[in-house]
Amino acid sequence: MGLAITRLTLRDFRSYVELELEPDPRLTILVGPNAAGKTNAIEAIQLVTAGDSFRRPQWAELVRWGACEAGVTLEARGENRLLQTTLTVNGAGRRTYRINGKIRRRIAEAAGVIPCVVFTPDDLRIVRDSADRRRGAIDGVGDQLSPAYMKARLEYERVVRQRNAILKGLGPDNEVLDVLTTKLVDQGTAFMGHRRRLFDRMKTRMSEIYATLSPGEKLEAAYVPSWQRGDAAVRMDDSAVAMMEALKDRRSEELARGLTLLGPHRDEVVFTIDTRDARAFASQGQTRTIALAWKLAEVAVISDIAGQAPVLLLDDVMSELDEARRHALAAFVGEKTQTFMTTTNLGYFENELVARAHVVSVR
Repeated sequence: MGLAITRLTLRDFRSYVELELEPDPRLTILVGPNAAGKTNAIEAIQLVTAGDSFRRPQWAELVRWGACEAGVTLEARGENRLLQTTLTVNGAGRRTYRINGKIRRRIAEAAGVIPCVVFTPDDLRIVRDSADRRRGAIDGVGDQLSPAYMKARLEYERVVRQRNAILKGLGPDNEVLDVLTTKLVDQGTAFMGHRRRLFDRMKTRMSEIYATLSPGEKLEAAYVPSWQRGDAAVRMDDSAVAMMEALKDRRSEELARGLTLLGPHRDEVVFTIDTRDARAFASQGQTRTIALAWKLAEVAVISDIAGQAPVLLLDDVMSELDEARRHALAAFVGEKTQTFMTTTNLGYFENELVARAHVVSVR
């Protein structure tokens, strides 16, 4: 599994004055009532591994009420290596990362040293939620795997913000808008290339995993650019031309709305089961199996590319799954990747799973 977390220390983080946890190298279960702080511990691990939080907080919110600064320290060992990653957040929300004592100025330098995959009940809605959740799921993996991916994403998002600002109140022949449109196409197609290559690996693994979870059903996933016309797929090498033509066609609409309406920030991911649109026709069980297959595919792809199994963080997911899917997940956790799970009730877990886990009571 490569590096495994051996110690997690929280200081004035969220609800904790102090917490010190020595997890199992394979499986740790945090059990306790609602609002006990289990999810706070999961979030802390994500912050010092992925550099982000599934809660999307205001950073000052991480500091315990009445304290001046929050701190999270993670220690990991493996392959004759010792890694210590520290995050401090002050009352103004300013973050500082240190890896083995050295300050890292950019999040990209800290993210992905130990990659992670987070699975929460909200992720079970990935099929029917907005496309933004599906895009964000791909980008969360890409940002951890490659600083180039994160750089391409941030540069593209900056051009979108600049172009949106120019679109407000300008005429259709504005030269600045033309320059930014060209830049949008260049940055957009470059970033989409990164995202589609990663997605292609994800969808292959996801289809394989889904087939093992639901024998007899075929899951397929497709990446659909926002400038694609009709059912004709856009080839990667034609993306720049197709995007530019579509932007010209919709310029008057963009000016009226003051928004950039085409680009990777508007692309879609479509799931089909046996050729039927999953968003419209899949049962609740099928949509949850897709979500489970997606998360397990993230683990597989990160392991393949990084050569380091990610930490798997499961926040109260077992309570949302039926018995068959709990069994499928239980067979996976703690075997190929170090896993942290939270729950209010150990009754959701198979006895064999609890027996091989380090169970921590959180009060």
